[in-house]
Amino acid sequence: MSGERVIGGYVLRRVLGRGGMGEVHLATTPTGGLAAVKVIHPSLARDPAFRRRFEREVAAARRVARFCTAPVLDAGIDGDVAYLVTEYVKGPDLAQAVRDQGPLSGGNLEALAVGIATALSAIHGAGVIHRDLKPSNVLLSPLGPRVIDFGIAQLVDADNLISQAILGTPSFMAPEQARGEPLTPATDVFAWGGVIAFAGTGRPPFGGGSQGEVLYRIVNEEPRLDGLDHGVRAVVERALAKDPRARPTVAQLLAGLLGGAGHSPASATQVVEDTWTIPGPPAPRERPPRARRWMLGGAAGAVALAAVVAAALLVPGLVPGLGQESWPYETDFADSWAVGSSDGGSARRDGTGYVLTVKEGWRLWKSAPRREPDGGVVVSARARLEEGSGEYGVWCHGAAGSGDRYEFTVSGSGRVSIVKRRAGRPGQILYGPADAKGGQVDRVVAECGSDGDGVTLRMWLNERLVAEAADAAGGYGPSEAGVHAAPDSGGVLRVRFESFALKPAQS
Repeated sequence: MSGERVIGGYVLRRVLGRGGMGEVHLATTPTGGLAAVKVIHPSLARDPAFRRRFEREVAAARRVARFCTAPVLDAGIDGDVAYLVTEYVKGPDLAQAVRDQGPLSGGNLEALAVGIATALSAIHGAGVIHRDLKPSNVLLSPLGPRVIDFGIAQLVDADNLISQAILGTPSFMAPEQARGEPLTPATDVFAWGGVIAFAGTGRPPFGGGSQGEVLYRIVNEEPRLDGLDHGVRAVVERALAKDPRARPTVAQLLAGLLGGAGHSPASATQVVEDTWTIPGPPAPRERPPRARRWMLGGAAGAVALAAVVAAALLVPGLVPGLGQESWPYETDFADSWAVGSSDGGSARRDGTGYVLTVKEGWRLWKSAPRREPDGGVVVSARARLEEGSGEYGVWCHGAAGSGDRYEFTVSGSGRVSIVKRRAGRPGQILYGPADAKGGQVDRVVAECGSDGDGVTLRMWLNERLVAEAADAAGGYGPSEAGVHAAPDSGGVLRVRFESFALKPAQS
């Protein structure tokens, strides 16, 4: 296509945003998926000292675990242009969400607080300090909040003309940052407190005005937290302590939010994803958009998330004979999942699990008793391979009766793939097979969405983004979703699905 700009093999499609270091573009990856590509200003990229810092800091950023972050996927220098590739997160940033829909409250706010603290745990665990955590660096994805731009603030020297825009945003700077003192992970904890205060009240905790006025209040005055929910206020107050030594660590933040110590980033991420729900179209009696709240309701694990008005979570999700249903749909497989035997194998309920036993040469796929919502959908399941060898996973935008669907597959050997199935034809591989790290129990998450050009497909395995693809030719629309399994050769395959969930993706 004429006029395309290609950097490092990534085709730039449109600008997502601009900042002091350059531009962020939505781009197509060499495999046909989507990514966010930050293109650094050539004036910086030509500086040998910058190049050395770039390579060092990118290497550190790539070590950050993917828990509640938009991970760094690639980076390089193409001629005079340095670029950084991260996972593309489809959704508004926190600043935009609060501006458009008002502050968060109750369980919504607590889920956000847990998600951002979990991201900081992953970032600090890699030896990186974010340095510029702020609402615009928190994106609201279909699976929960995602923190971006960690470690990037230190790429520019303090005497650089654009450094003030890079090395921190005044409203969310810590006192030691405002004074130019050495920074520690406690600096990010202070910024976390400011971001959560903003999310819950709609205003920065130290007010607005000139940069000098804001920095003076940060160093000398107490934050304004009136209106902030009591569920998080005490933790936020400790995070905003002037003395870095008096602030809780990120682990202590999570303990305060989750009701006790010992929570790993993986378990905290699971809590956030289990309770994060994007609201559906407004009901007729709902308040105007600016007054709406992000609905992330529900409770999971050890988290005592506040109850959310159930009616606000209703979106179109038709079940035959039942009309509208609330989202997310989660199941113990007791609600009309198909059971019984056929030539290809059997499906049965086992406690709260669902077991597919598949004979050699066959493939079984079973539909959830709930149609997909209009638009994009996120499907997730936890599965255990109990016998044999083969592949298993989830599928979406299909129909068990016709055989049309998108399959997201993991094999017992840890290979992942995305396949488009069509009745009477061989499967079309859209991604893979590629190596990925599986476990004894695998959590497979799939997103089927639309960006206007077709269907976008992404797959996560055990909290890691492992595959992405796009289908622009004859893409399937919302219909049914479910689970599938198939042996490779040499006998029977038995897979136990321990959970299944279905919810709308971010529109």
